[in-house]
Amino acid sequence: MRALRNLLIFLAILVVIGFILPAEFRDGYYFYYAGRLAETTGNIAGAVEAYKTSSEANQDSALFARARARALNDLAESTKSTSKYNEAFRFCTEWIEKHEFDPGVWMLYIERARAEWGIDRKHLALQTIKKALDINPTDYIALVYHGIMIRDFRPGDIESIQSSIPIFEQAVKVRRHSRTYWAHLEQAKAFWMLKDENNALIQINQALAQYPPRDIKDEAERLRTEIQSSGRSR
Repeated sequence: MRALRNLLIFLAILVVIGFILPAEFRDGYYFYYAGRLAETTGNIAGAVEAYKTSSEANQDSALFARARARALNDLAESTKSTSKYNEAFRFCTEWIEKHEFDPGVWMLYIERARAEWGIDRKHLALQTIKKALDINPTDYIALVYHGIMIRDFRPGDIESIQSSIPIFEQAVKVRRHSRTYWAHLEQAKAFWMLKDENNALIQINQALAQYPPRDIKDEAERLRTEIQSSGRSR
């Protein structure tokens, strides 16, 4: 029912956009919401194409640019495609160079950091995500990615893992009036890496209590099963 409701909302928005906006804005928003619709149905490749058209229709929009870069990174992540990460990196870099002082430029820094991380430029990714946080220190998404990068920068390094936990906690605090299941799940992973089963399970349960989307729910339940199985085997 939720998917159907979202579909109807998107269709209504597209109809309204067709009547009230000038051409460049109409095309930009039309294809932006077409991309949102494609994402809702799991068609990430289709979303990339829609967001590309959207960002080309209005090249100064940080919203459209960020959507395109995010979809490229999501596609790269799901397909293990280095070329898509490189495409996202190039697009973000070019947009940032042209719009250095745009109020929304921090969103492109987030996506460039994701792309850099995906092509194993971890030092650069950390520098870039910090640039996003310098501009917008309370951005939930930037904080969670920063925590992930700190935690996973040196796999198995206890100090790095411990350093990530306050970052995830800060992400939860800045979004205290909204759902924070992603931050809870990533924090659970950090606790599990430290073999702190109790705190890991607490974070997983907090994530699941917020009715997360299917991918987060499945990942949280797999991790909970792994932790509980480990406890029973000892």
